[in-house]
Amino acid sequence: MGNVSPLHRQPSPAVARWASRSVPARLWHVRPEPSPAAVRWASHSVPAHLSARGLAVPVWAALLLPAAALLRLLSPWASLILAPAFALAAAVRLAALAVPPPPGPPPLPEADLPTVTALVPLFREEALLPDLAAALGRLDYPARLLEVLILVEESDPQTAAAARAHRPPCSGWQVVVVPEGSPQTKPRACNVGLALAQGEVVVVFDGEDRPDPGQARLAAAALASDPGLAVVQARLGCDHAGPGSPLVARLWALEYAGLFGCVLPALARLGLPFPLGGTSNWFRTDALRAAGGWDAHNVTEDADLGVRLARLGWRSGVIDSTTWEEAPVTARAWLCQRARWLKGFAVTSIVHAREPRRAARELGLPATLALVAQLPASLLCIAAHPLGLALLAGGQVGGALAALMLLGYASALALAARAARRAGLPLWLALLLPAYWLALWAALLLALRDLARDPAHWRKTAHGAVERPGLPSICGSSRAPGRIPCPEGRESPMFSLCSHDPAEERR
Repeated sequence: MGNVSPLHRQPSPAVARWASRSVPARLWHVRPEPSPAAVRWASHSVPAHLSARGLAVPVWAALLLPAAALLRLLSPWASLILAPAFALAAAVRLAALAVPPPPGPPPLPEADLPTVTALVPLFREEALLPDLAAALGRLDYPARLLEVLILVEESDPQTAAAARAHRPPCSGWQVVVVPEGSPQTKPRACNVGLALAQGEVVVVFDGEDRPDPGQARLAAAALASDPGLAVVQARLGCDHAGPGSPLVARLWALEYAGLFGCVLPALARLGLPFPLGGTSNWFRTDALRAAGGWDAHNVTEDADLGVRLARLGWRSGVIDSTTWEEAPVTARAWLCQRARWLKGFAVTSIVHAREPRRAARELGLPATLALVAQLPASLLCIAAHPLGLALLAGGQVGGALAALMLLGYASALALAARAARRAGLPLWLALLLPAYWLALWAALLLALRDLARDPAHWRKTAHGAVERPGLPSICGSSRAPGRIPCPEGRESPMFSLCSHDPAEERR
């Protein structure tokens, strides 16, 4: 752990003594709309030096990544920049191959279960409400200890009406209208929900999520068994990546299988921090509030929050449970999603590099190297991929740099093969990764363009565009998922840029 105060290293007594507190007869109750103070806090909850608000990145700074990757064509001194990035990336993959996942926690007795608040931010997603209600209704958790806050923007009355119409009977399901404000983003909506949350544990779900029924009990047990954990992350997977599904969805599923099934468990076992996924992360509420919640101005608020929690001395863990998500089924949707994620990684890297000595002191050397490997070094590796392929194909690279490049590619392919086996995906998908990484390079160029134009611009990922396996309804009857099958032959060109239309943004 870094050099932080003991206050930030330990959870509050209220959370540490779950077993000794009296359980309320029912967690949830009707509450007023969010107060003006809560709405103001939602936009400025993170201290200025740790927030992306007001961030401006000049064009020349956005071009540093591709410039650093291309230096190898001009000078052998580029090895001093590229070699450490390749080495760190390879080290993370090798750890994922060598380190077993952490053991599961012992079951938590029914009397010791904590109260839980699920935050579900939605925007123009009224079509997802039937499946969402069915998916959350399958959670195996006492209803009296579970509240569900559906967070809907004031400018989206259709989704609010659908959320009220699909409210399950006898549940803590409540609709919270998030007042208009700036920025209109998912993390701001989550902060409004956090201000109202009554649970000792807070979890975030997206509208298309389908968590395993036992996930809540497993997360509660994991947090109760280790007071140093601020959050546990569930695996994220794709439930429509079988034969016949679009290739982009299957490669997305393979990437997720490697990240959430191999890399994050190894880092958790080693006690190293990692950027969180955007959903199915279960937090101690007091730790989350002490960290300031989510940065409303960061387009990868999940990655940033994982770093901030580590800087406060908390650890992140994983649980052996899956939340099934909807993968992009067109190249255009995938490109826009990846561009937002890569831009957010760049923004998070910039924010936490403002005071590098302080950040390194708070994190400690191992955690600092782990985060550098997963954020700026990974971006540099993506930027250098086309050059690496060209140089290796032409036999123009020798020495230590070539060895590190080969180690990086070999470890990535080995990791993908293991992830494919575990996830039941065909091994031949791993052979397509070099082309997939070229597509990531195109997404990085789009991300860097967005970084210079508007660092806070949010590219909304549309959901409900693919047919997924049906879910039983709350009443026990089965229903069709009500999704529109993906039209075949209509994928946009991989390298076409996404339009910047504010009407299509997440917020």
